Amino acid sequence: MIHTWKCTPVNVYNQLITDVWYYLRAMVTEIDIPNWDRRESYELFKEFEDPFFGLQVELDVTLFWAYCKSHGLGIHHSLLYTVVKTANSYAPMKFRRRGNSVVQLDQVNIGCSVLKTGTEGFTFAYYPWKDGLNAEEFDAQSKPFTQESAAGAVMDSRHHQDDIIYGTTLPWVSFSGFKHAKKAGAHSIPRIVIGKMYESGSSKLLPFQLEVDHALMDGLHASQYLLRLQANLDSISQIG
Repeated sequence: MIHTWKCTPVNVYNQLITDVWYYLRAMVTEIDIPNWDRRESYELFKEFEDPFFGLQVELDVTLFWAYCKSHGLGIHHSLLYTVVKTANSYAPMKFRRRGNSVVQLDQVNIGCSVLKTGTEGFTFAYYPWKDGLNAEEFDAQSKPFTQESAAGAVMDSRHHQDDIIYGTTLPWVSFSGFKHAKKAGAHSIPRIVIGKMYESGSSKLLPFQLEVDHALMDGLHASQYLLRLQANLDSISQIG
């Protein structure tokens, strides 16, 4: 029997990740742990069974929503764009643990859950990042990944990959708390959750949850990331 491989954007990207993963792993800067100003916090929290902590906020997406609507941009992809764009501009969101070392990645990408069309099952879509992309370009390049995942792409957890942010969406509810499922030892990789946007007076608010590894980041760093994220949402037309 001859097996054929369907060449699609999702399959091509999957193969690309497999082919270049070991090369990408070299594109890091190792943190000098003995002289790191967070050394004591790192040494403490790296031993925790679950070292993650989370912050739940309501992002103001009034200006963001208006821009997306006036420019024909998908809200979902534009949110992912702003999340990963902000992460790539803030070093602590690119810290990862590898064995007994801590590295800063050159760049990170983002993955997100996608509901399979006509089912109640979900899979994952992965969206590569490239410096210099604007919201329109990211939206255009991301649509095929989402569409093909929704059409039934096999779930791939990318367990070999840490240059990523895990994302999920809950467009059905405006939540006030969330806890991620995590495998034992699955540390380092930040997780985000996007909820259902709702109106409060003249503002549009979005529930957003961030979880990060406390061995790598503290409340200060998580807060700084969220403040930068809010600023980028307010100025999405200017951050390409």
